[in-house]
Amino acid sequence: MSDPSGEQTGEATSEDGSAGVGRRDFILGGGALGVLALGGAGAYLSTRSDSDGAASSYLLQQGYLRYEVDGISKDGMTVEEFYDYTDTSASPERDVIEDDDVSRLFIYEGPVSPSLVFLHGSPDVDHGGTATFSLSGLSRDAGEWAVRDDPMSVSDDFEAWEGGNATVSWAWGANTTDGGAFWGALDRDDFTISVTPTTLRGVDDWTVLSGDLGDLTRYDLSREHPVKITPPKGKTVKRANIDVMPEADAAEFDPYSTEPVTVRVRQPPGGVDESEWVDPDDLDPGNYSMHFGSKQYLAGQNAAQPQRYTREDGALSLTYTAKSANFSLDSAYGYLVSKVDDKTFVRGRDVVSPGGFDNVDEEPARLVVSDLHVDPADDDRKNLAAEYVEFRNAGDEALDLSGYTIRDEAGAEFAVPDGFVLAPGARVRLHTGAGESTATDLYWDAGAPVWNNDGDTVVVLDETATEVLAYSYPRE
Repeated sequence: MSDPSGEQTGEATSEDGSAGVGRRDFILGGGALGVLALGGAGAYLSTRSDSDGAASSYLLQQGYLRYEVDGISKDGMTVEEFYDYTDTSASPERDVIEDDDVSRLFIYEGPVSPSLVFLHGSPDVDHGGTATFSLSGLSRDAGEWAVRDDPMSVSDDFEAWEGGNATVSWAWGANTTDGGAFWGALDRDDFTISVTPTTLRGVDDWTVLSGDLGDLTRYDLSREHPVKITPPKGKTVKRANIDVMPEADAAEFDPYSTEPVTVRVRQPPGGVDESEWVDPDDLDPGNYSMHFGSKQYLAGQNAAQPQRYTREDGALSLTYTAKSANFSLDSAYGYLVSKVDDKTFVRGRDVVSPGGFDNVDEEPARLVVSDLHVDPADDDRKNLAAEYVEFRNAGDEALDLSGYTIRDEAGAEFAVPDGFVLAPGARVRLHTGAGESTATDLYWDAGAPVWNNDGDTVVVLDETATEVLAYSYPRE
């Protein structure tokens, strides 16, 4: 019942779509400045990265919930180029906009400085919507709007925001988007940006995107509470493998009763990077609060606290009162939030069915390429085990790869061993050279390099020889 895949999907609360089409207003203090166009955005470059070239990470907090969010980047593009605003809509990488009825928030990193990006709606949706956010920390002396998703061509010369606060209203019509990118405010060692939703109509979810294109992670946020974005300052967020009501087939309980609900923290699931997960032995309920409840409750900085806890067979079991966790009949997940120390936060999630209602739309098992290492150091022929392709199960269900075949453009084939199952969220690396296969590493035992350094296609066929994945690199 535990959900080791993280939070690729979340609670979806439908809202009545608004078909009204309007221009976006940037409201400063008590007066509106009117509609602003995309003027001069080509001057804004956008990415800060770590010294090793990896994208920066940021800490996003919503009440007790914390997420470690990685910036998105592509081929040194500016944020304007990536957003690709044309006429009435944005046209970014398809992976960014694949969820249709969504208001998206993400950080884009380009050549110079990060940008905070808002993107609402989709060219594939036949209705419009509106979104209004109150913002703080985006003062004019720290940056400015580099992208304004609006067809109106008017001057963008406006006065500085008083106190760095503003309210932005977006409106879009059928088959269009609206949004914008604020450049420069995240390019400091110390900042706090607050984003508060005041109106969200015509969208099912408010979502933050994180990670690499082609393998993005999506965290659905509470639509009724603000978020804060800060630099990590050495802080990180680990995941906990939790099981709500582990002795029952389904987590069914009366959410308004005082009956006990057990939450068990288990060892990290097999086939995952254990450095990203917390060991139950590292959790200390005696010194750190173990917050439990629905997403809405935790996002509002409220939570149930355990009545007691026990340890057995490497697991930590905590007992809560159902009513104190504040679940409603439409809750889909139960969250456990805590800390290991002052630098390490913990977040776990499991499916719940308050009142017996099943509110989760499970994502089917889906194989994606999550990493490539096709050009090892030194002579590739002498370092075959260091050449690999990494795959991840991006769905919520286990994926049985028995009978699957992996091949390159030239037709070299590797047969996945029978009985090999990839858990939700789990990763496996297929190494070209020889070695002992495990749940996280498979070995081709090829006598020569397989993957061309200059470009190739990773093809995966299922047991019926149907193509389920074709991943070409380098990415255009």
